[in-house]
Amino acid sequence: MNRQLRGLISYITGHAAEDTACDYLKKKKGYRFIEKNVHAKRGIGANELDLVMMDKKTLVFIEVKKRTNLSDAAEAIGVRVQKRLYRAAEIFLSKHPEYVNKDCRFDVVLIVPNQEPVHLQNVIEES
Repeated sequence: MNRQLRGLISYITGHAAEDTACDYLKKKKGYRFIEKNVHAKRGIGANELDLVMMDKKTLVFIEVKKRTNLSDAAEAIGVRVQKRLYRAAEIFLSKHPEYVNKDCRFDVVLIVPNQEPVHLQNVIEES
């Protein structure tokens, strides 16, 4: 399979995983959707935020990882990724002053085929 086709498949499955995670958090956990796929400018050391949601009064930045098994999904959230997500959250807050005084946290949702999503709360610590 060529590189371009692999990239397209990853893009499609990644967005499907984000939709699955969002639906799960809304229906099973009562979260409220704020934004999806929040991009920061390239070259500033920040990743995209997959999901931004509210859990009661807490603003939650959610990273979604889809892999073939849970351990691979969990291992995909390394220190470098965590720092880039934290930077993206800072940028989001600078553009959305209405959320600045909210408590914030970072969650991860792991998506594995034929299993219910695994939601891990407060797993990315401030760097």
